[in-house]
Amino acid sequence: MTEPLSEVIRIRVTPSHAARLGEAAALSGLSLSNYIRRRLAADDTLQEELTLLRQIVAELGQLRDTRTAAVETAHLVRAMAKPEHIVLAQQTLLQRR
Repeated sequence: MTEPLSEVIRIRVTPSHAARLGEAAALSGLSLSNYIRRRLAADDTLQEELTLLRQIVAELGQLRDTRTAAVETAHLVRAMAKPEHIVLAQQTLLQRR
């Protein structure tokens, strides 16, 4: 069940902005009220998606740091390993591909 549309919000816009909104609503086949409601809902969705995208980018930054740490660890281990151990590790990796 949807909530009834009982609240009225009045806003001021320029005549040219009102005309653009009216034209867009007409092209969409919607009343001006429905068109603006849909635009507001779409904006809410966009904001949610942007928030999610920001979180993902932050997590990717952490993964990059983790990858850097893993590569650094691999370099350190390789520096300490004997040549025969390096060859054995490379052979094992090739077998798993």
